[in-house]
Amino acid sequence: MTFEHVESVYCLIINVAALMICLFQYISKPRKTWTYSIVFFLANLLSNYYWCVYMLVMGDYPNVSSFFAYFGWNVAFVVLPMMLYRIRYEEEKGFFSPLCLIPVPLNIFQFFIYIQYGGIFNNVWQGVLSTLAVCISLNSIIYYLKNKKSGAKVPYMAVVGFVYVVFEYVMWTSSCYDWPSEWLYPYNYASIVDALTYIFFPLALVKTYEVLGKKGHNISEHLQKIFRPLFIGVIVVCCVGGYFLAIWMRNTLIDGINKTGDADPFKVIAVMLFVVSVIIVFFSLIIILVISLEYRAFESRELKEAKIIAERSNAAKSDFLANMSHEIRTPLNAVLGMNEMILEESLKGRDFLPEDEQKIREIFADICNYSGNINSAGNNLLSIINDILDLSKIEAGKMEIIDADYKLSSVINDVSNMVAFKAKAKELEFDVDVEATIPDGLNGDEVRIRQIITNILNNSVKYTKNGTVSLNVRAKRHAAGEDGKDLDLIINIKDTGIGIKQEDIEKLFKKFERVDIQKNSTIEGTGLGLTITKSLLDMMGGTINVESTYGQGSLFTIVIPQKTVSFEPIGDFRAKFEKTISERKARKESFRAPDAHILVVDDTRMNLTVAKGLLRNTGINIDTADSGREAIELATKNVYDIIFMDQRMPEMDGVTAMHAIKDAKDNPNSKVPFICLTADAVSGARERYIAEGFDDYLTKPIDSNELEKMIIKYLPKEKISEIKGAIRKD
Repeated sequence: MTFEHVESVYCLIINVAALMICLFQYISKPRKTWTYSIVFFLANLLSNYYWCVYMLVMGDYPNVSSFFAYFGWNVAFVVLPMMLYRIRYEEEKGFFSPLCLIPVPLNIFQFFIYIQYGGIFNNVWQGVLSTLAVCISLNSIIYYLKNKKSGAKVPYMAVVGFVYVVFEYVMWTSSCYDWPSEWLYPYNYASIVDALTYIFFPLALVKTYEVLGKKGHNISEHLQKIFRPLFIGVIVVCCVGGYFLAIWMRNTLIDGINKTGDADPFKVIAVMLFVVSVIIVFFSLIIILVISLEYRAFESRELKEAKIIAERSNAAKSDFLANMSHEIRTPLNAVLGMNEMILEESLKGRDFLPEDEQKIREIFADICNYSGNINSAGNNLLSIINDILDLSKIEAGKMEIIDADYKLSSVINDVSNMVAFKAKAKELEFDVDVEATIPDGLNGDEVRIRQIITNILNNSVKYTKNGTVSLNVRAKRHAAGEDGKDLDLIINIKDTGIGIKQEDIEKLFKKFERVDIQKNSTIEGTGLGLTITKSLLDMMGGTINVESTYGQGSLFTIVIPQKTVSFEPIGDFRAKFEKTISERKARKESFRAPDAHILVVDDTRMNLTVAKGLLRNTGINIDTADSGREAIELATKNVYDIIFMDQRMPEMDGVTAMHAIKDAKDNPNSKVPFICLTADAVSGARERYIAEGFDDYLTKPIDSNELEKMIIKYLPKEKISEIKGAIRKD
């Protein structure tokens, strides 16, 4: 066996191995690009098998003018540029560099050298298609080299395709010359490297899919178990069987060559080898067809499941919107109705003031009662809006967990006081049990922890008609992780409410879902509270677990990792909270600032009235403007310490008015702090307004405590006088 024979066998083995890799990859995770590579290697196999076995059996080259000699390679060169073109990255589509045309004149030169050996048709066919393939590959490589620093992806397939075609050129060109020995024949060595690229094609394709992040869909295991060994068996039988069949046919033909009188009796061997190759190709195509049908069935099932999920989601959203309409209109109706009653009582008191002092007291008592109802309805409405905004922030990835030191006793006391009031209104018992040895000084997001506990407790109170709601807080210490958290805060919230069906538990934390909605239609709520709670816990590395018996009650177990900053035990948490408040008196005192002068700009006069009312006792001099133009006029005449500016106003918005004041020459307020005062509280609003030039951001409805803190932050210290003994709400 000569070196050339070894090289032919080697090329055939590599060809079969590459085909198996591609086919098995396709069987595992079908993708269209794998079919291109399979067809490419099947086409190469037609010619490689034919040439290899013919040379081994006959000891000579096949007739190059024969149809069978180049048929497979001709098909392969049709598939190659299609495969390289399809696998390009999205960002390089539309890119063209004239440098990619460099191989064209070189290939034309090679064409005229090789034309006397391969025939005109084969040369034109393979020359044009190989040139197209190498130009596509080179264009992708040039794009990568130009954009490498910008993060361009490595064109693995283009590199392998380029190397493959280059060594094809070397093979074709070297075969046109005589060489003193087969060991010095460049064709053989180029063929070895060229065949080696067969293996790199599927590897490059796998790597490309990894870069693109496409994992594909797994096809059923039973098909993989059937087709893999079956294909290996067919390949072995066809290749080995075809070889021995060719030997038998050669010997038979030699024995009867005188009787046949045929000038070329061995051409039947060429036909037989081609038929064997076709059998391999045919069987491979059957596998592709079966897998494709299986994949289409799989996709059809996926589409049906996706359709069902989408329909459920749309139905849930529709129910959610209908529920939102009810939930928002209910407190609005209460606000408007109670306000009308206050107006009626106030007008009655103004025009027909009774002489009896007791009746006057009754009028004011009624007004206070109506005001309290308005306050309650307003808080409910604000809670609904906050839930929607929180969800939008979480989905936009703008919700941040801000860890800071806090007192656990303060959180528990705030939550328990608020929920105890609601439980008392429904004549429920509310029990609180806090493990006395829990460290009081912790580090975490106090606001979100308070929100989580409040959400669950409010739900327990809402869905409990009689009995008890209990809050149990304990802790479990563990070794500190990389984030320094060394304690799990374990919160158990138990109620004797209506409970949850087992099949509904998984719906609890889904958006827009409310369980047992027909039975609970009269209970207020958005259906977002638990979704937000679960998302917040996920962000903090915590967990929530639900145990429930329908008709008897539920138990929610929350685990939140925290960092210990003080090992002083919480003890009696109520007493601890009172002690904390007393220690903070000096820092939280209210203030007066009679020398301060601020401007509040809002196109709604009621909002201006609210702002002035909240700051009435501070003594601050307050100017108001109901438009951007009026604000500019006042800012040119007066010097202010702070300007609160509404954003959405007709004719001129807050941003425009702010820039007009800041950019005006000799304006005394060009350096004054501007605070954006707006109802725009959606995700990213704060960052957007600060980027526009505002110094800070305050949302409406105005919180008196936040307003006071904002003024203390930006007002000159010399204009603030503290009121000792007064405690500002925190």
